[in-house]
Amino acid sequence: MEYNQLKYIVEIVESGSISKAAQVLFLSQPNLSSQVTQLEKEIGRQLFIRGNRGVTLTKEGIEVYHYAKQVVSQFELTKQKLLNHISENKIKIASCGCEVIEPAFFEVCKVFNQMNYEFELEYCNIEQCIEKLGSQEVDMAVIPYTSLQYKKLDQFLINKNLCMQEIFTGELKVHVSEQWELSKKAKINKGDLRGLVHVKKNILFSGMFSLDYEMRQLGMEFCNKSLVTHQIKTYEAALAHLPSFAITPEWHCNLEVNSYLKRIPFAGNPISVTIAVIKRNNEVLRKEVLYFLEQLKRYK
Repeated sequence: MEYNQLKYIVEIVESGSISKAAQVLFLSQPNLSSQVTQLEKEIGRQLFIRGNRGVTLTKEGIEVYHYAKQVVSQFELTKQKLLNHISENKIKIASCGCEVIEPAFFEVCKVFNQMNYEFELEYCNIEQCIEKLGSQEVDMAVIPYTSLQYKKLDQFLINKNLCMQEIFTGELKVHVSEQWELSKKAKINKGDLRGLVHVKKNILFSGMFSLDYEMRQLGMEFCNKSLVTHQIKTYEAALAHLPSFAITPEWHCNLEVNSYLKRIPFAGNPISVTIAVIKRNNEVLRKEVLYFLEQLKRYK
């Protein structure tokens, strides 16, 4: 089995046919077909069902494609880094946008501020954070997860050869601007939210770890008026200008966050949430990343 053969499999699947893949790869169609047949003989499995309209993956082909995709993606990422001469002194953290991440990250920037350093904090959903860590695009990921997500998340990390370490906990609460009457309540039940716009942070309500299930558990599936936001300024402006609410974690930590948006608990059983760092198994963390982790722990 050779790397090029795996690359050919990926291109055939994503092009939809051997003929189209041959054009992209600058190969003759017979040569490409021969390479696929050779690989099928080597592993003893049929990967494609050939037809007049292209090719279809067999069950075994789907499995091989996923492995091949990982290998090809990692190879391309490594090649890009080598060709672009990217500095080893680059610190990149993936996060779901928790308020406690930025202060810790800025501390790293202050301490390791040599001229040849590059710092990057990328915001994405939980699934994307994990994928980027698994493909070595980031040095560490920091994610929140609820008690209802733990089992699925734990299995997902095992499959990716990743592990997580809990930093601190909290619970899901209603986020509402202090200018609305709703902000004066000690606790909020689902009836209080009827007719309001649900402002959603895209990173918390997308991917396989979306908070949609938690919404149903809270009896809030009736909230069909929503505004999905991709930037924190839009999120805060929507809560300030619209009769609206959001669902957000409140962390049990000693770091103050914006006060003009009130976090109010739900009436009934709360849903706990944990913030954790994710790393690759058996990897020795760089001193900059360890310092970042130390700064997060200070907020406990």
